[in-house]
Amino acid sequence: MRYSTNLVSLRTFALAFALVLTPAFMQIEPDCGGDTTLAALEFKPFQMPGADLPEDMIVEFDPQVRLYEVVLPSNVHQAMLVVEASDPTAELAVQCYSDEGFVEGHQIDEALGWTVVDLPDGNSRLKVFVRPIGGAEEDCYIIRITRGLTP
Repeated sequence: MRYSTNLVSLRTFALAFALVLTPAFMQIEPDCGGDTTLAALEFKPFQMPGADLPEDMIVEFDPQVRLYEVVLPSNVHQAMLVVEASDPTAELAVQCYSDEGFVEGHQIDEALGWTVVDLPDGNSRLKVFVRPIGGAEEDCYIIRITRGLTP
């Protein structure tokens, strides 16, 4: 089998061209993004005797809305926070802040999707952090708690 020199040089040129372009075609951006939305967010203050509060104080949850406001009596010191990430592999964390700064963090029971939050006296904020797997930046939802209802 005899090759002409033109055919060999054409094959060599095609192979070299393919090798040069291969990195350009194989450059696929790694997926560093991720879904930082919640599928569910509920804030359920523990009922005190004589208090008439709704079971869930976040009436119309919208995954695109990141800030919620609730008004509680001063004698409500605990609430159940129910959260579910849209991405089931995302990590969730809850932190409570008062006007003085960070109060404490709360673990979410992954099997049940909720945690009990101890609320400080006065106004406070709960931040629910959603960190998708894959290195994307986290985002958060905020629940502002204002003390204003009379017990």
